[in-house]
Amino acid sequence: MATASSLRAAPQKWSLNDLSSELLAFIFEQLREIDERALATVRCLSRRFEAIATPVTYRTICLNERIVAPDAESRYPNLLRNVSSYTNHVVTRSDLDPDGIRRVLDRVQRLKTVRWHYVDAEFRSGRLWLPSDVLNPQQTRFNGTKLFVEDLPLREFEGQLRDTYIRAIPTDLLVSLKLASPAPPLTTRLNSLKQLLLLSRRLEIFHYEDRGQGTNFKFAQGERMPPLKDLALKSYDWNHSREDTRAHWDFSQLESLDLKHVPVFNFLSTVDFNDLAGLRQLHCEDFSAHLVDKRDEATGGLYLLVANHIRALQTLNVTCHVRLFPLDGILRHGESLQVLKFRDHMGFGEEDRRCPTLWGEDIAILAHGLPHVHTLELDMDVAMCDPTEFLRALCSFRSLQTVTLHVQTVLHALEVVHPGMDRDYDAALRTFQFLLREKQLATPDVPWKQITINVGGWRKVMVRRFSAAWRRQNENGVYAERCFVLEKAENGQMSYREEMSIEGRSATPTPDPPTPNMDTEYD
Repeated sequence: MATASSLRAAPQKWSLNDLSSELLAFIFEQLREIDERALATVRCLSRRFEAIATPVTYRTICLNERIVAPDAESRYPNLLRNVSSYTNHVVTRSDLDPDGIRRVLDRVQRLKTVRWHYVDAEFRSGRLWLPSDVLNPQQTRFNGTKLFVEDLPLREFEGQLRDTYIRAIPTDLLVSLKLASPAPPLTTRLNSLKQLLLLSRRLEIFHYEDRGQGTNFKFAQGERMPPLKDLALKSYDWNHSREDTRAHWDFSQLESLDLKHVPVFNFLSTVDFNDLAGLRQLHCEDFSAHLVDKRDEATGGLYLLVANHIRALQTLNVTCHVRLFPLDGILRHGESLQVLKFRDHMGFGEEDRRCPTLWGEDIAILAHGLPHVHTLELDMDVAMCDPTEFLRALCSFRSLQTVTLHVQTVLHALEVVHPGMDRDYDAALRTFQFLLREKQLATPDVPWKQITINVGGWRKVMVRRFSAAWRRQNENGVYAERCFVLEKAENGQMSYREEMSIEGRSATPTPDPPTPNMDTEYD
């Protein structure tokens, strides 16, 4: 007699090969973003996988010395054949052989984009090759090719060289321009760069970078920037009037605005907030040390912009006076906001000054009203809040996976630090353990990806505290500025590391971090 168990169908074996070609192509595209070598392995598994994965592999190609070498066609005949059939996007560097670059580009039948990286700060004939040297005008016109230029060295050219930028870069193709980090000598005039921008009417992305106070464009009558979608200004001395801004800048299409080391009040007081309604990303860090302090007014302007004009932010990253920025402005974007970085100007660079901090109840309100936030960065001065309530409220964010907390060092400049003691590390370890435990209780289905604890105003490029007492501590390997990271490793377990800084002005190197034994705490 047959039983129910004997009649039950045997479980079917499942294979990737059972999936449709369209779904496999989608999976292979995701795999390419994660691990290109793994995608190369996939192509060896079967003829079907090779047929599907090969177009994915060659859709974007990054040129190197081997691919542009004169003998590349004989050494890699299949590569260039596949480039001709499947490549749409090419990434190249300015220090590669121009004849080789041109030879590869000419093989691409449907050239949609070229991403050009400058790797030299100087325009030297015979060394630095330019997009205009290798791009075929007929080919790019037929395909509507878009040109992305990155790390362009900022220079001011005069006399016979004044048209250097526009001779080097085809303005009718340029859609994205990102400047290199400036290297001396810096220029105080931007006429050559301005000329390139004004002629590039397809330009959508512009990232400007300078140092310190920076400089700005001087516009003449009738000059107007193209309608940008993504604008980033670092160390740009914004002193344009409201009339000049209206006449020379076009923010009507802007979706991403990044103002770093810019006088934010000057900017906000000259722009039409209605033009910024379509912003998806907003990042503001004030720099106005050379001006009358208007950071209170800038905070008020930021609040009005965020609360009353921008429709649906996805990323909000502001450093402001937290006490002057009501939380309802942030909560207005509850249906769209995914990344929130909300910090106070005070920071933690001086241990004898308190940093304004949100209360635990405030964090809980944000957690309830921001269901899609997966990345969060906040200040936590333990003297200004109940740290247990603060941390517990953090764990109630439904989608939160990445958090950065800025805290003050627990050390004092004059205290005696005994060998083997590390009080900042111990405090960070307790915070890690608490967050892991509370997250498991509150939202176990959304585990942590990364927790970062930034102590004492740590930065990647670090200028240590100046006092004689702290200099003596530094000489003994004791630092107020540290950065501890706990993150999920490839095996799914949480792993610890301490970030090391690059010393900006110090003869004392940052010590190697301790190697904790956390097997039991961090399973």
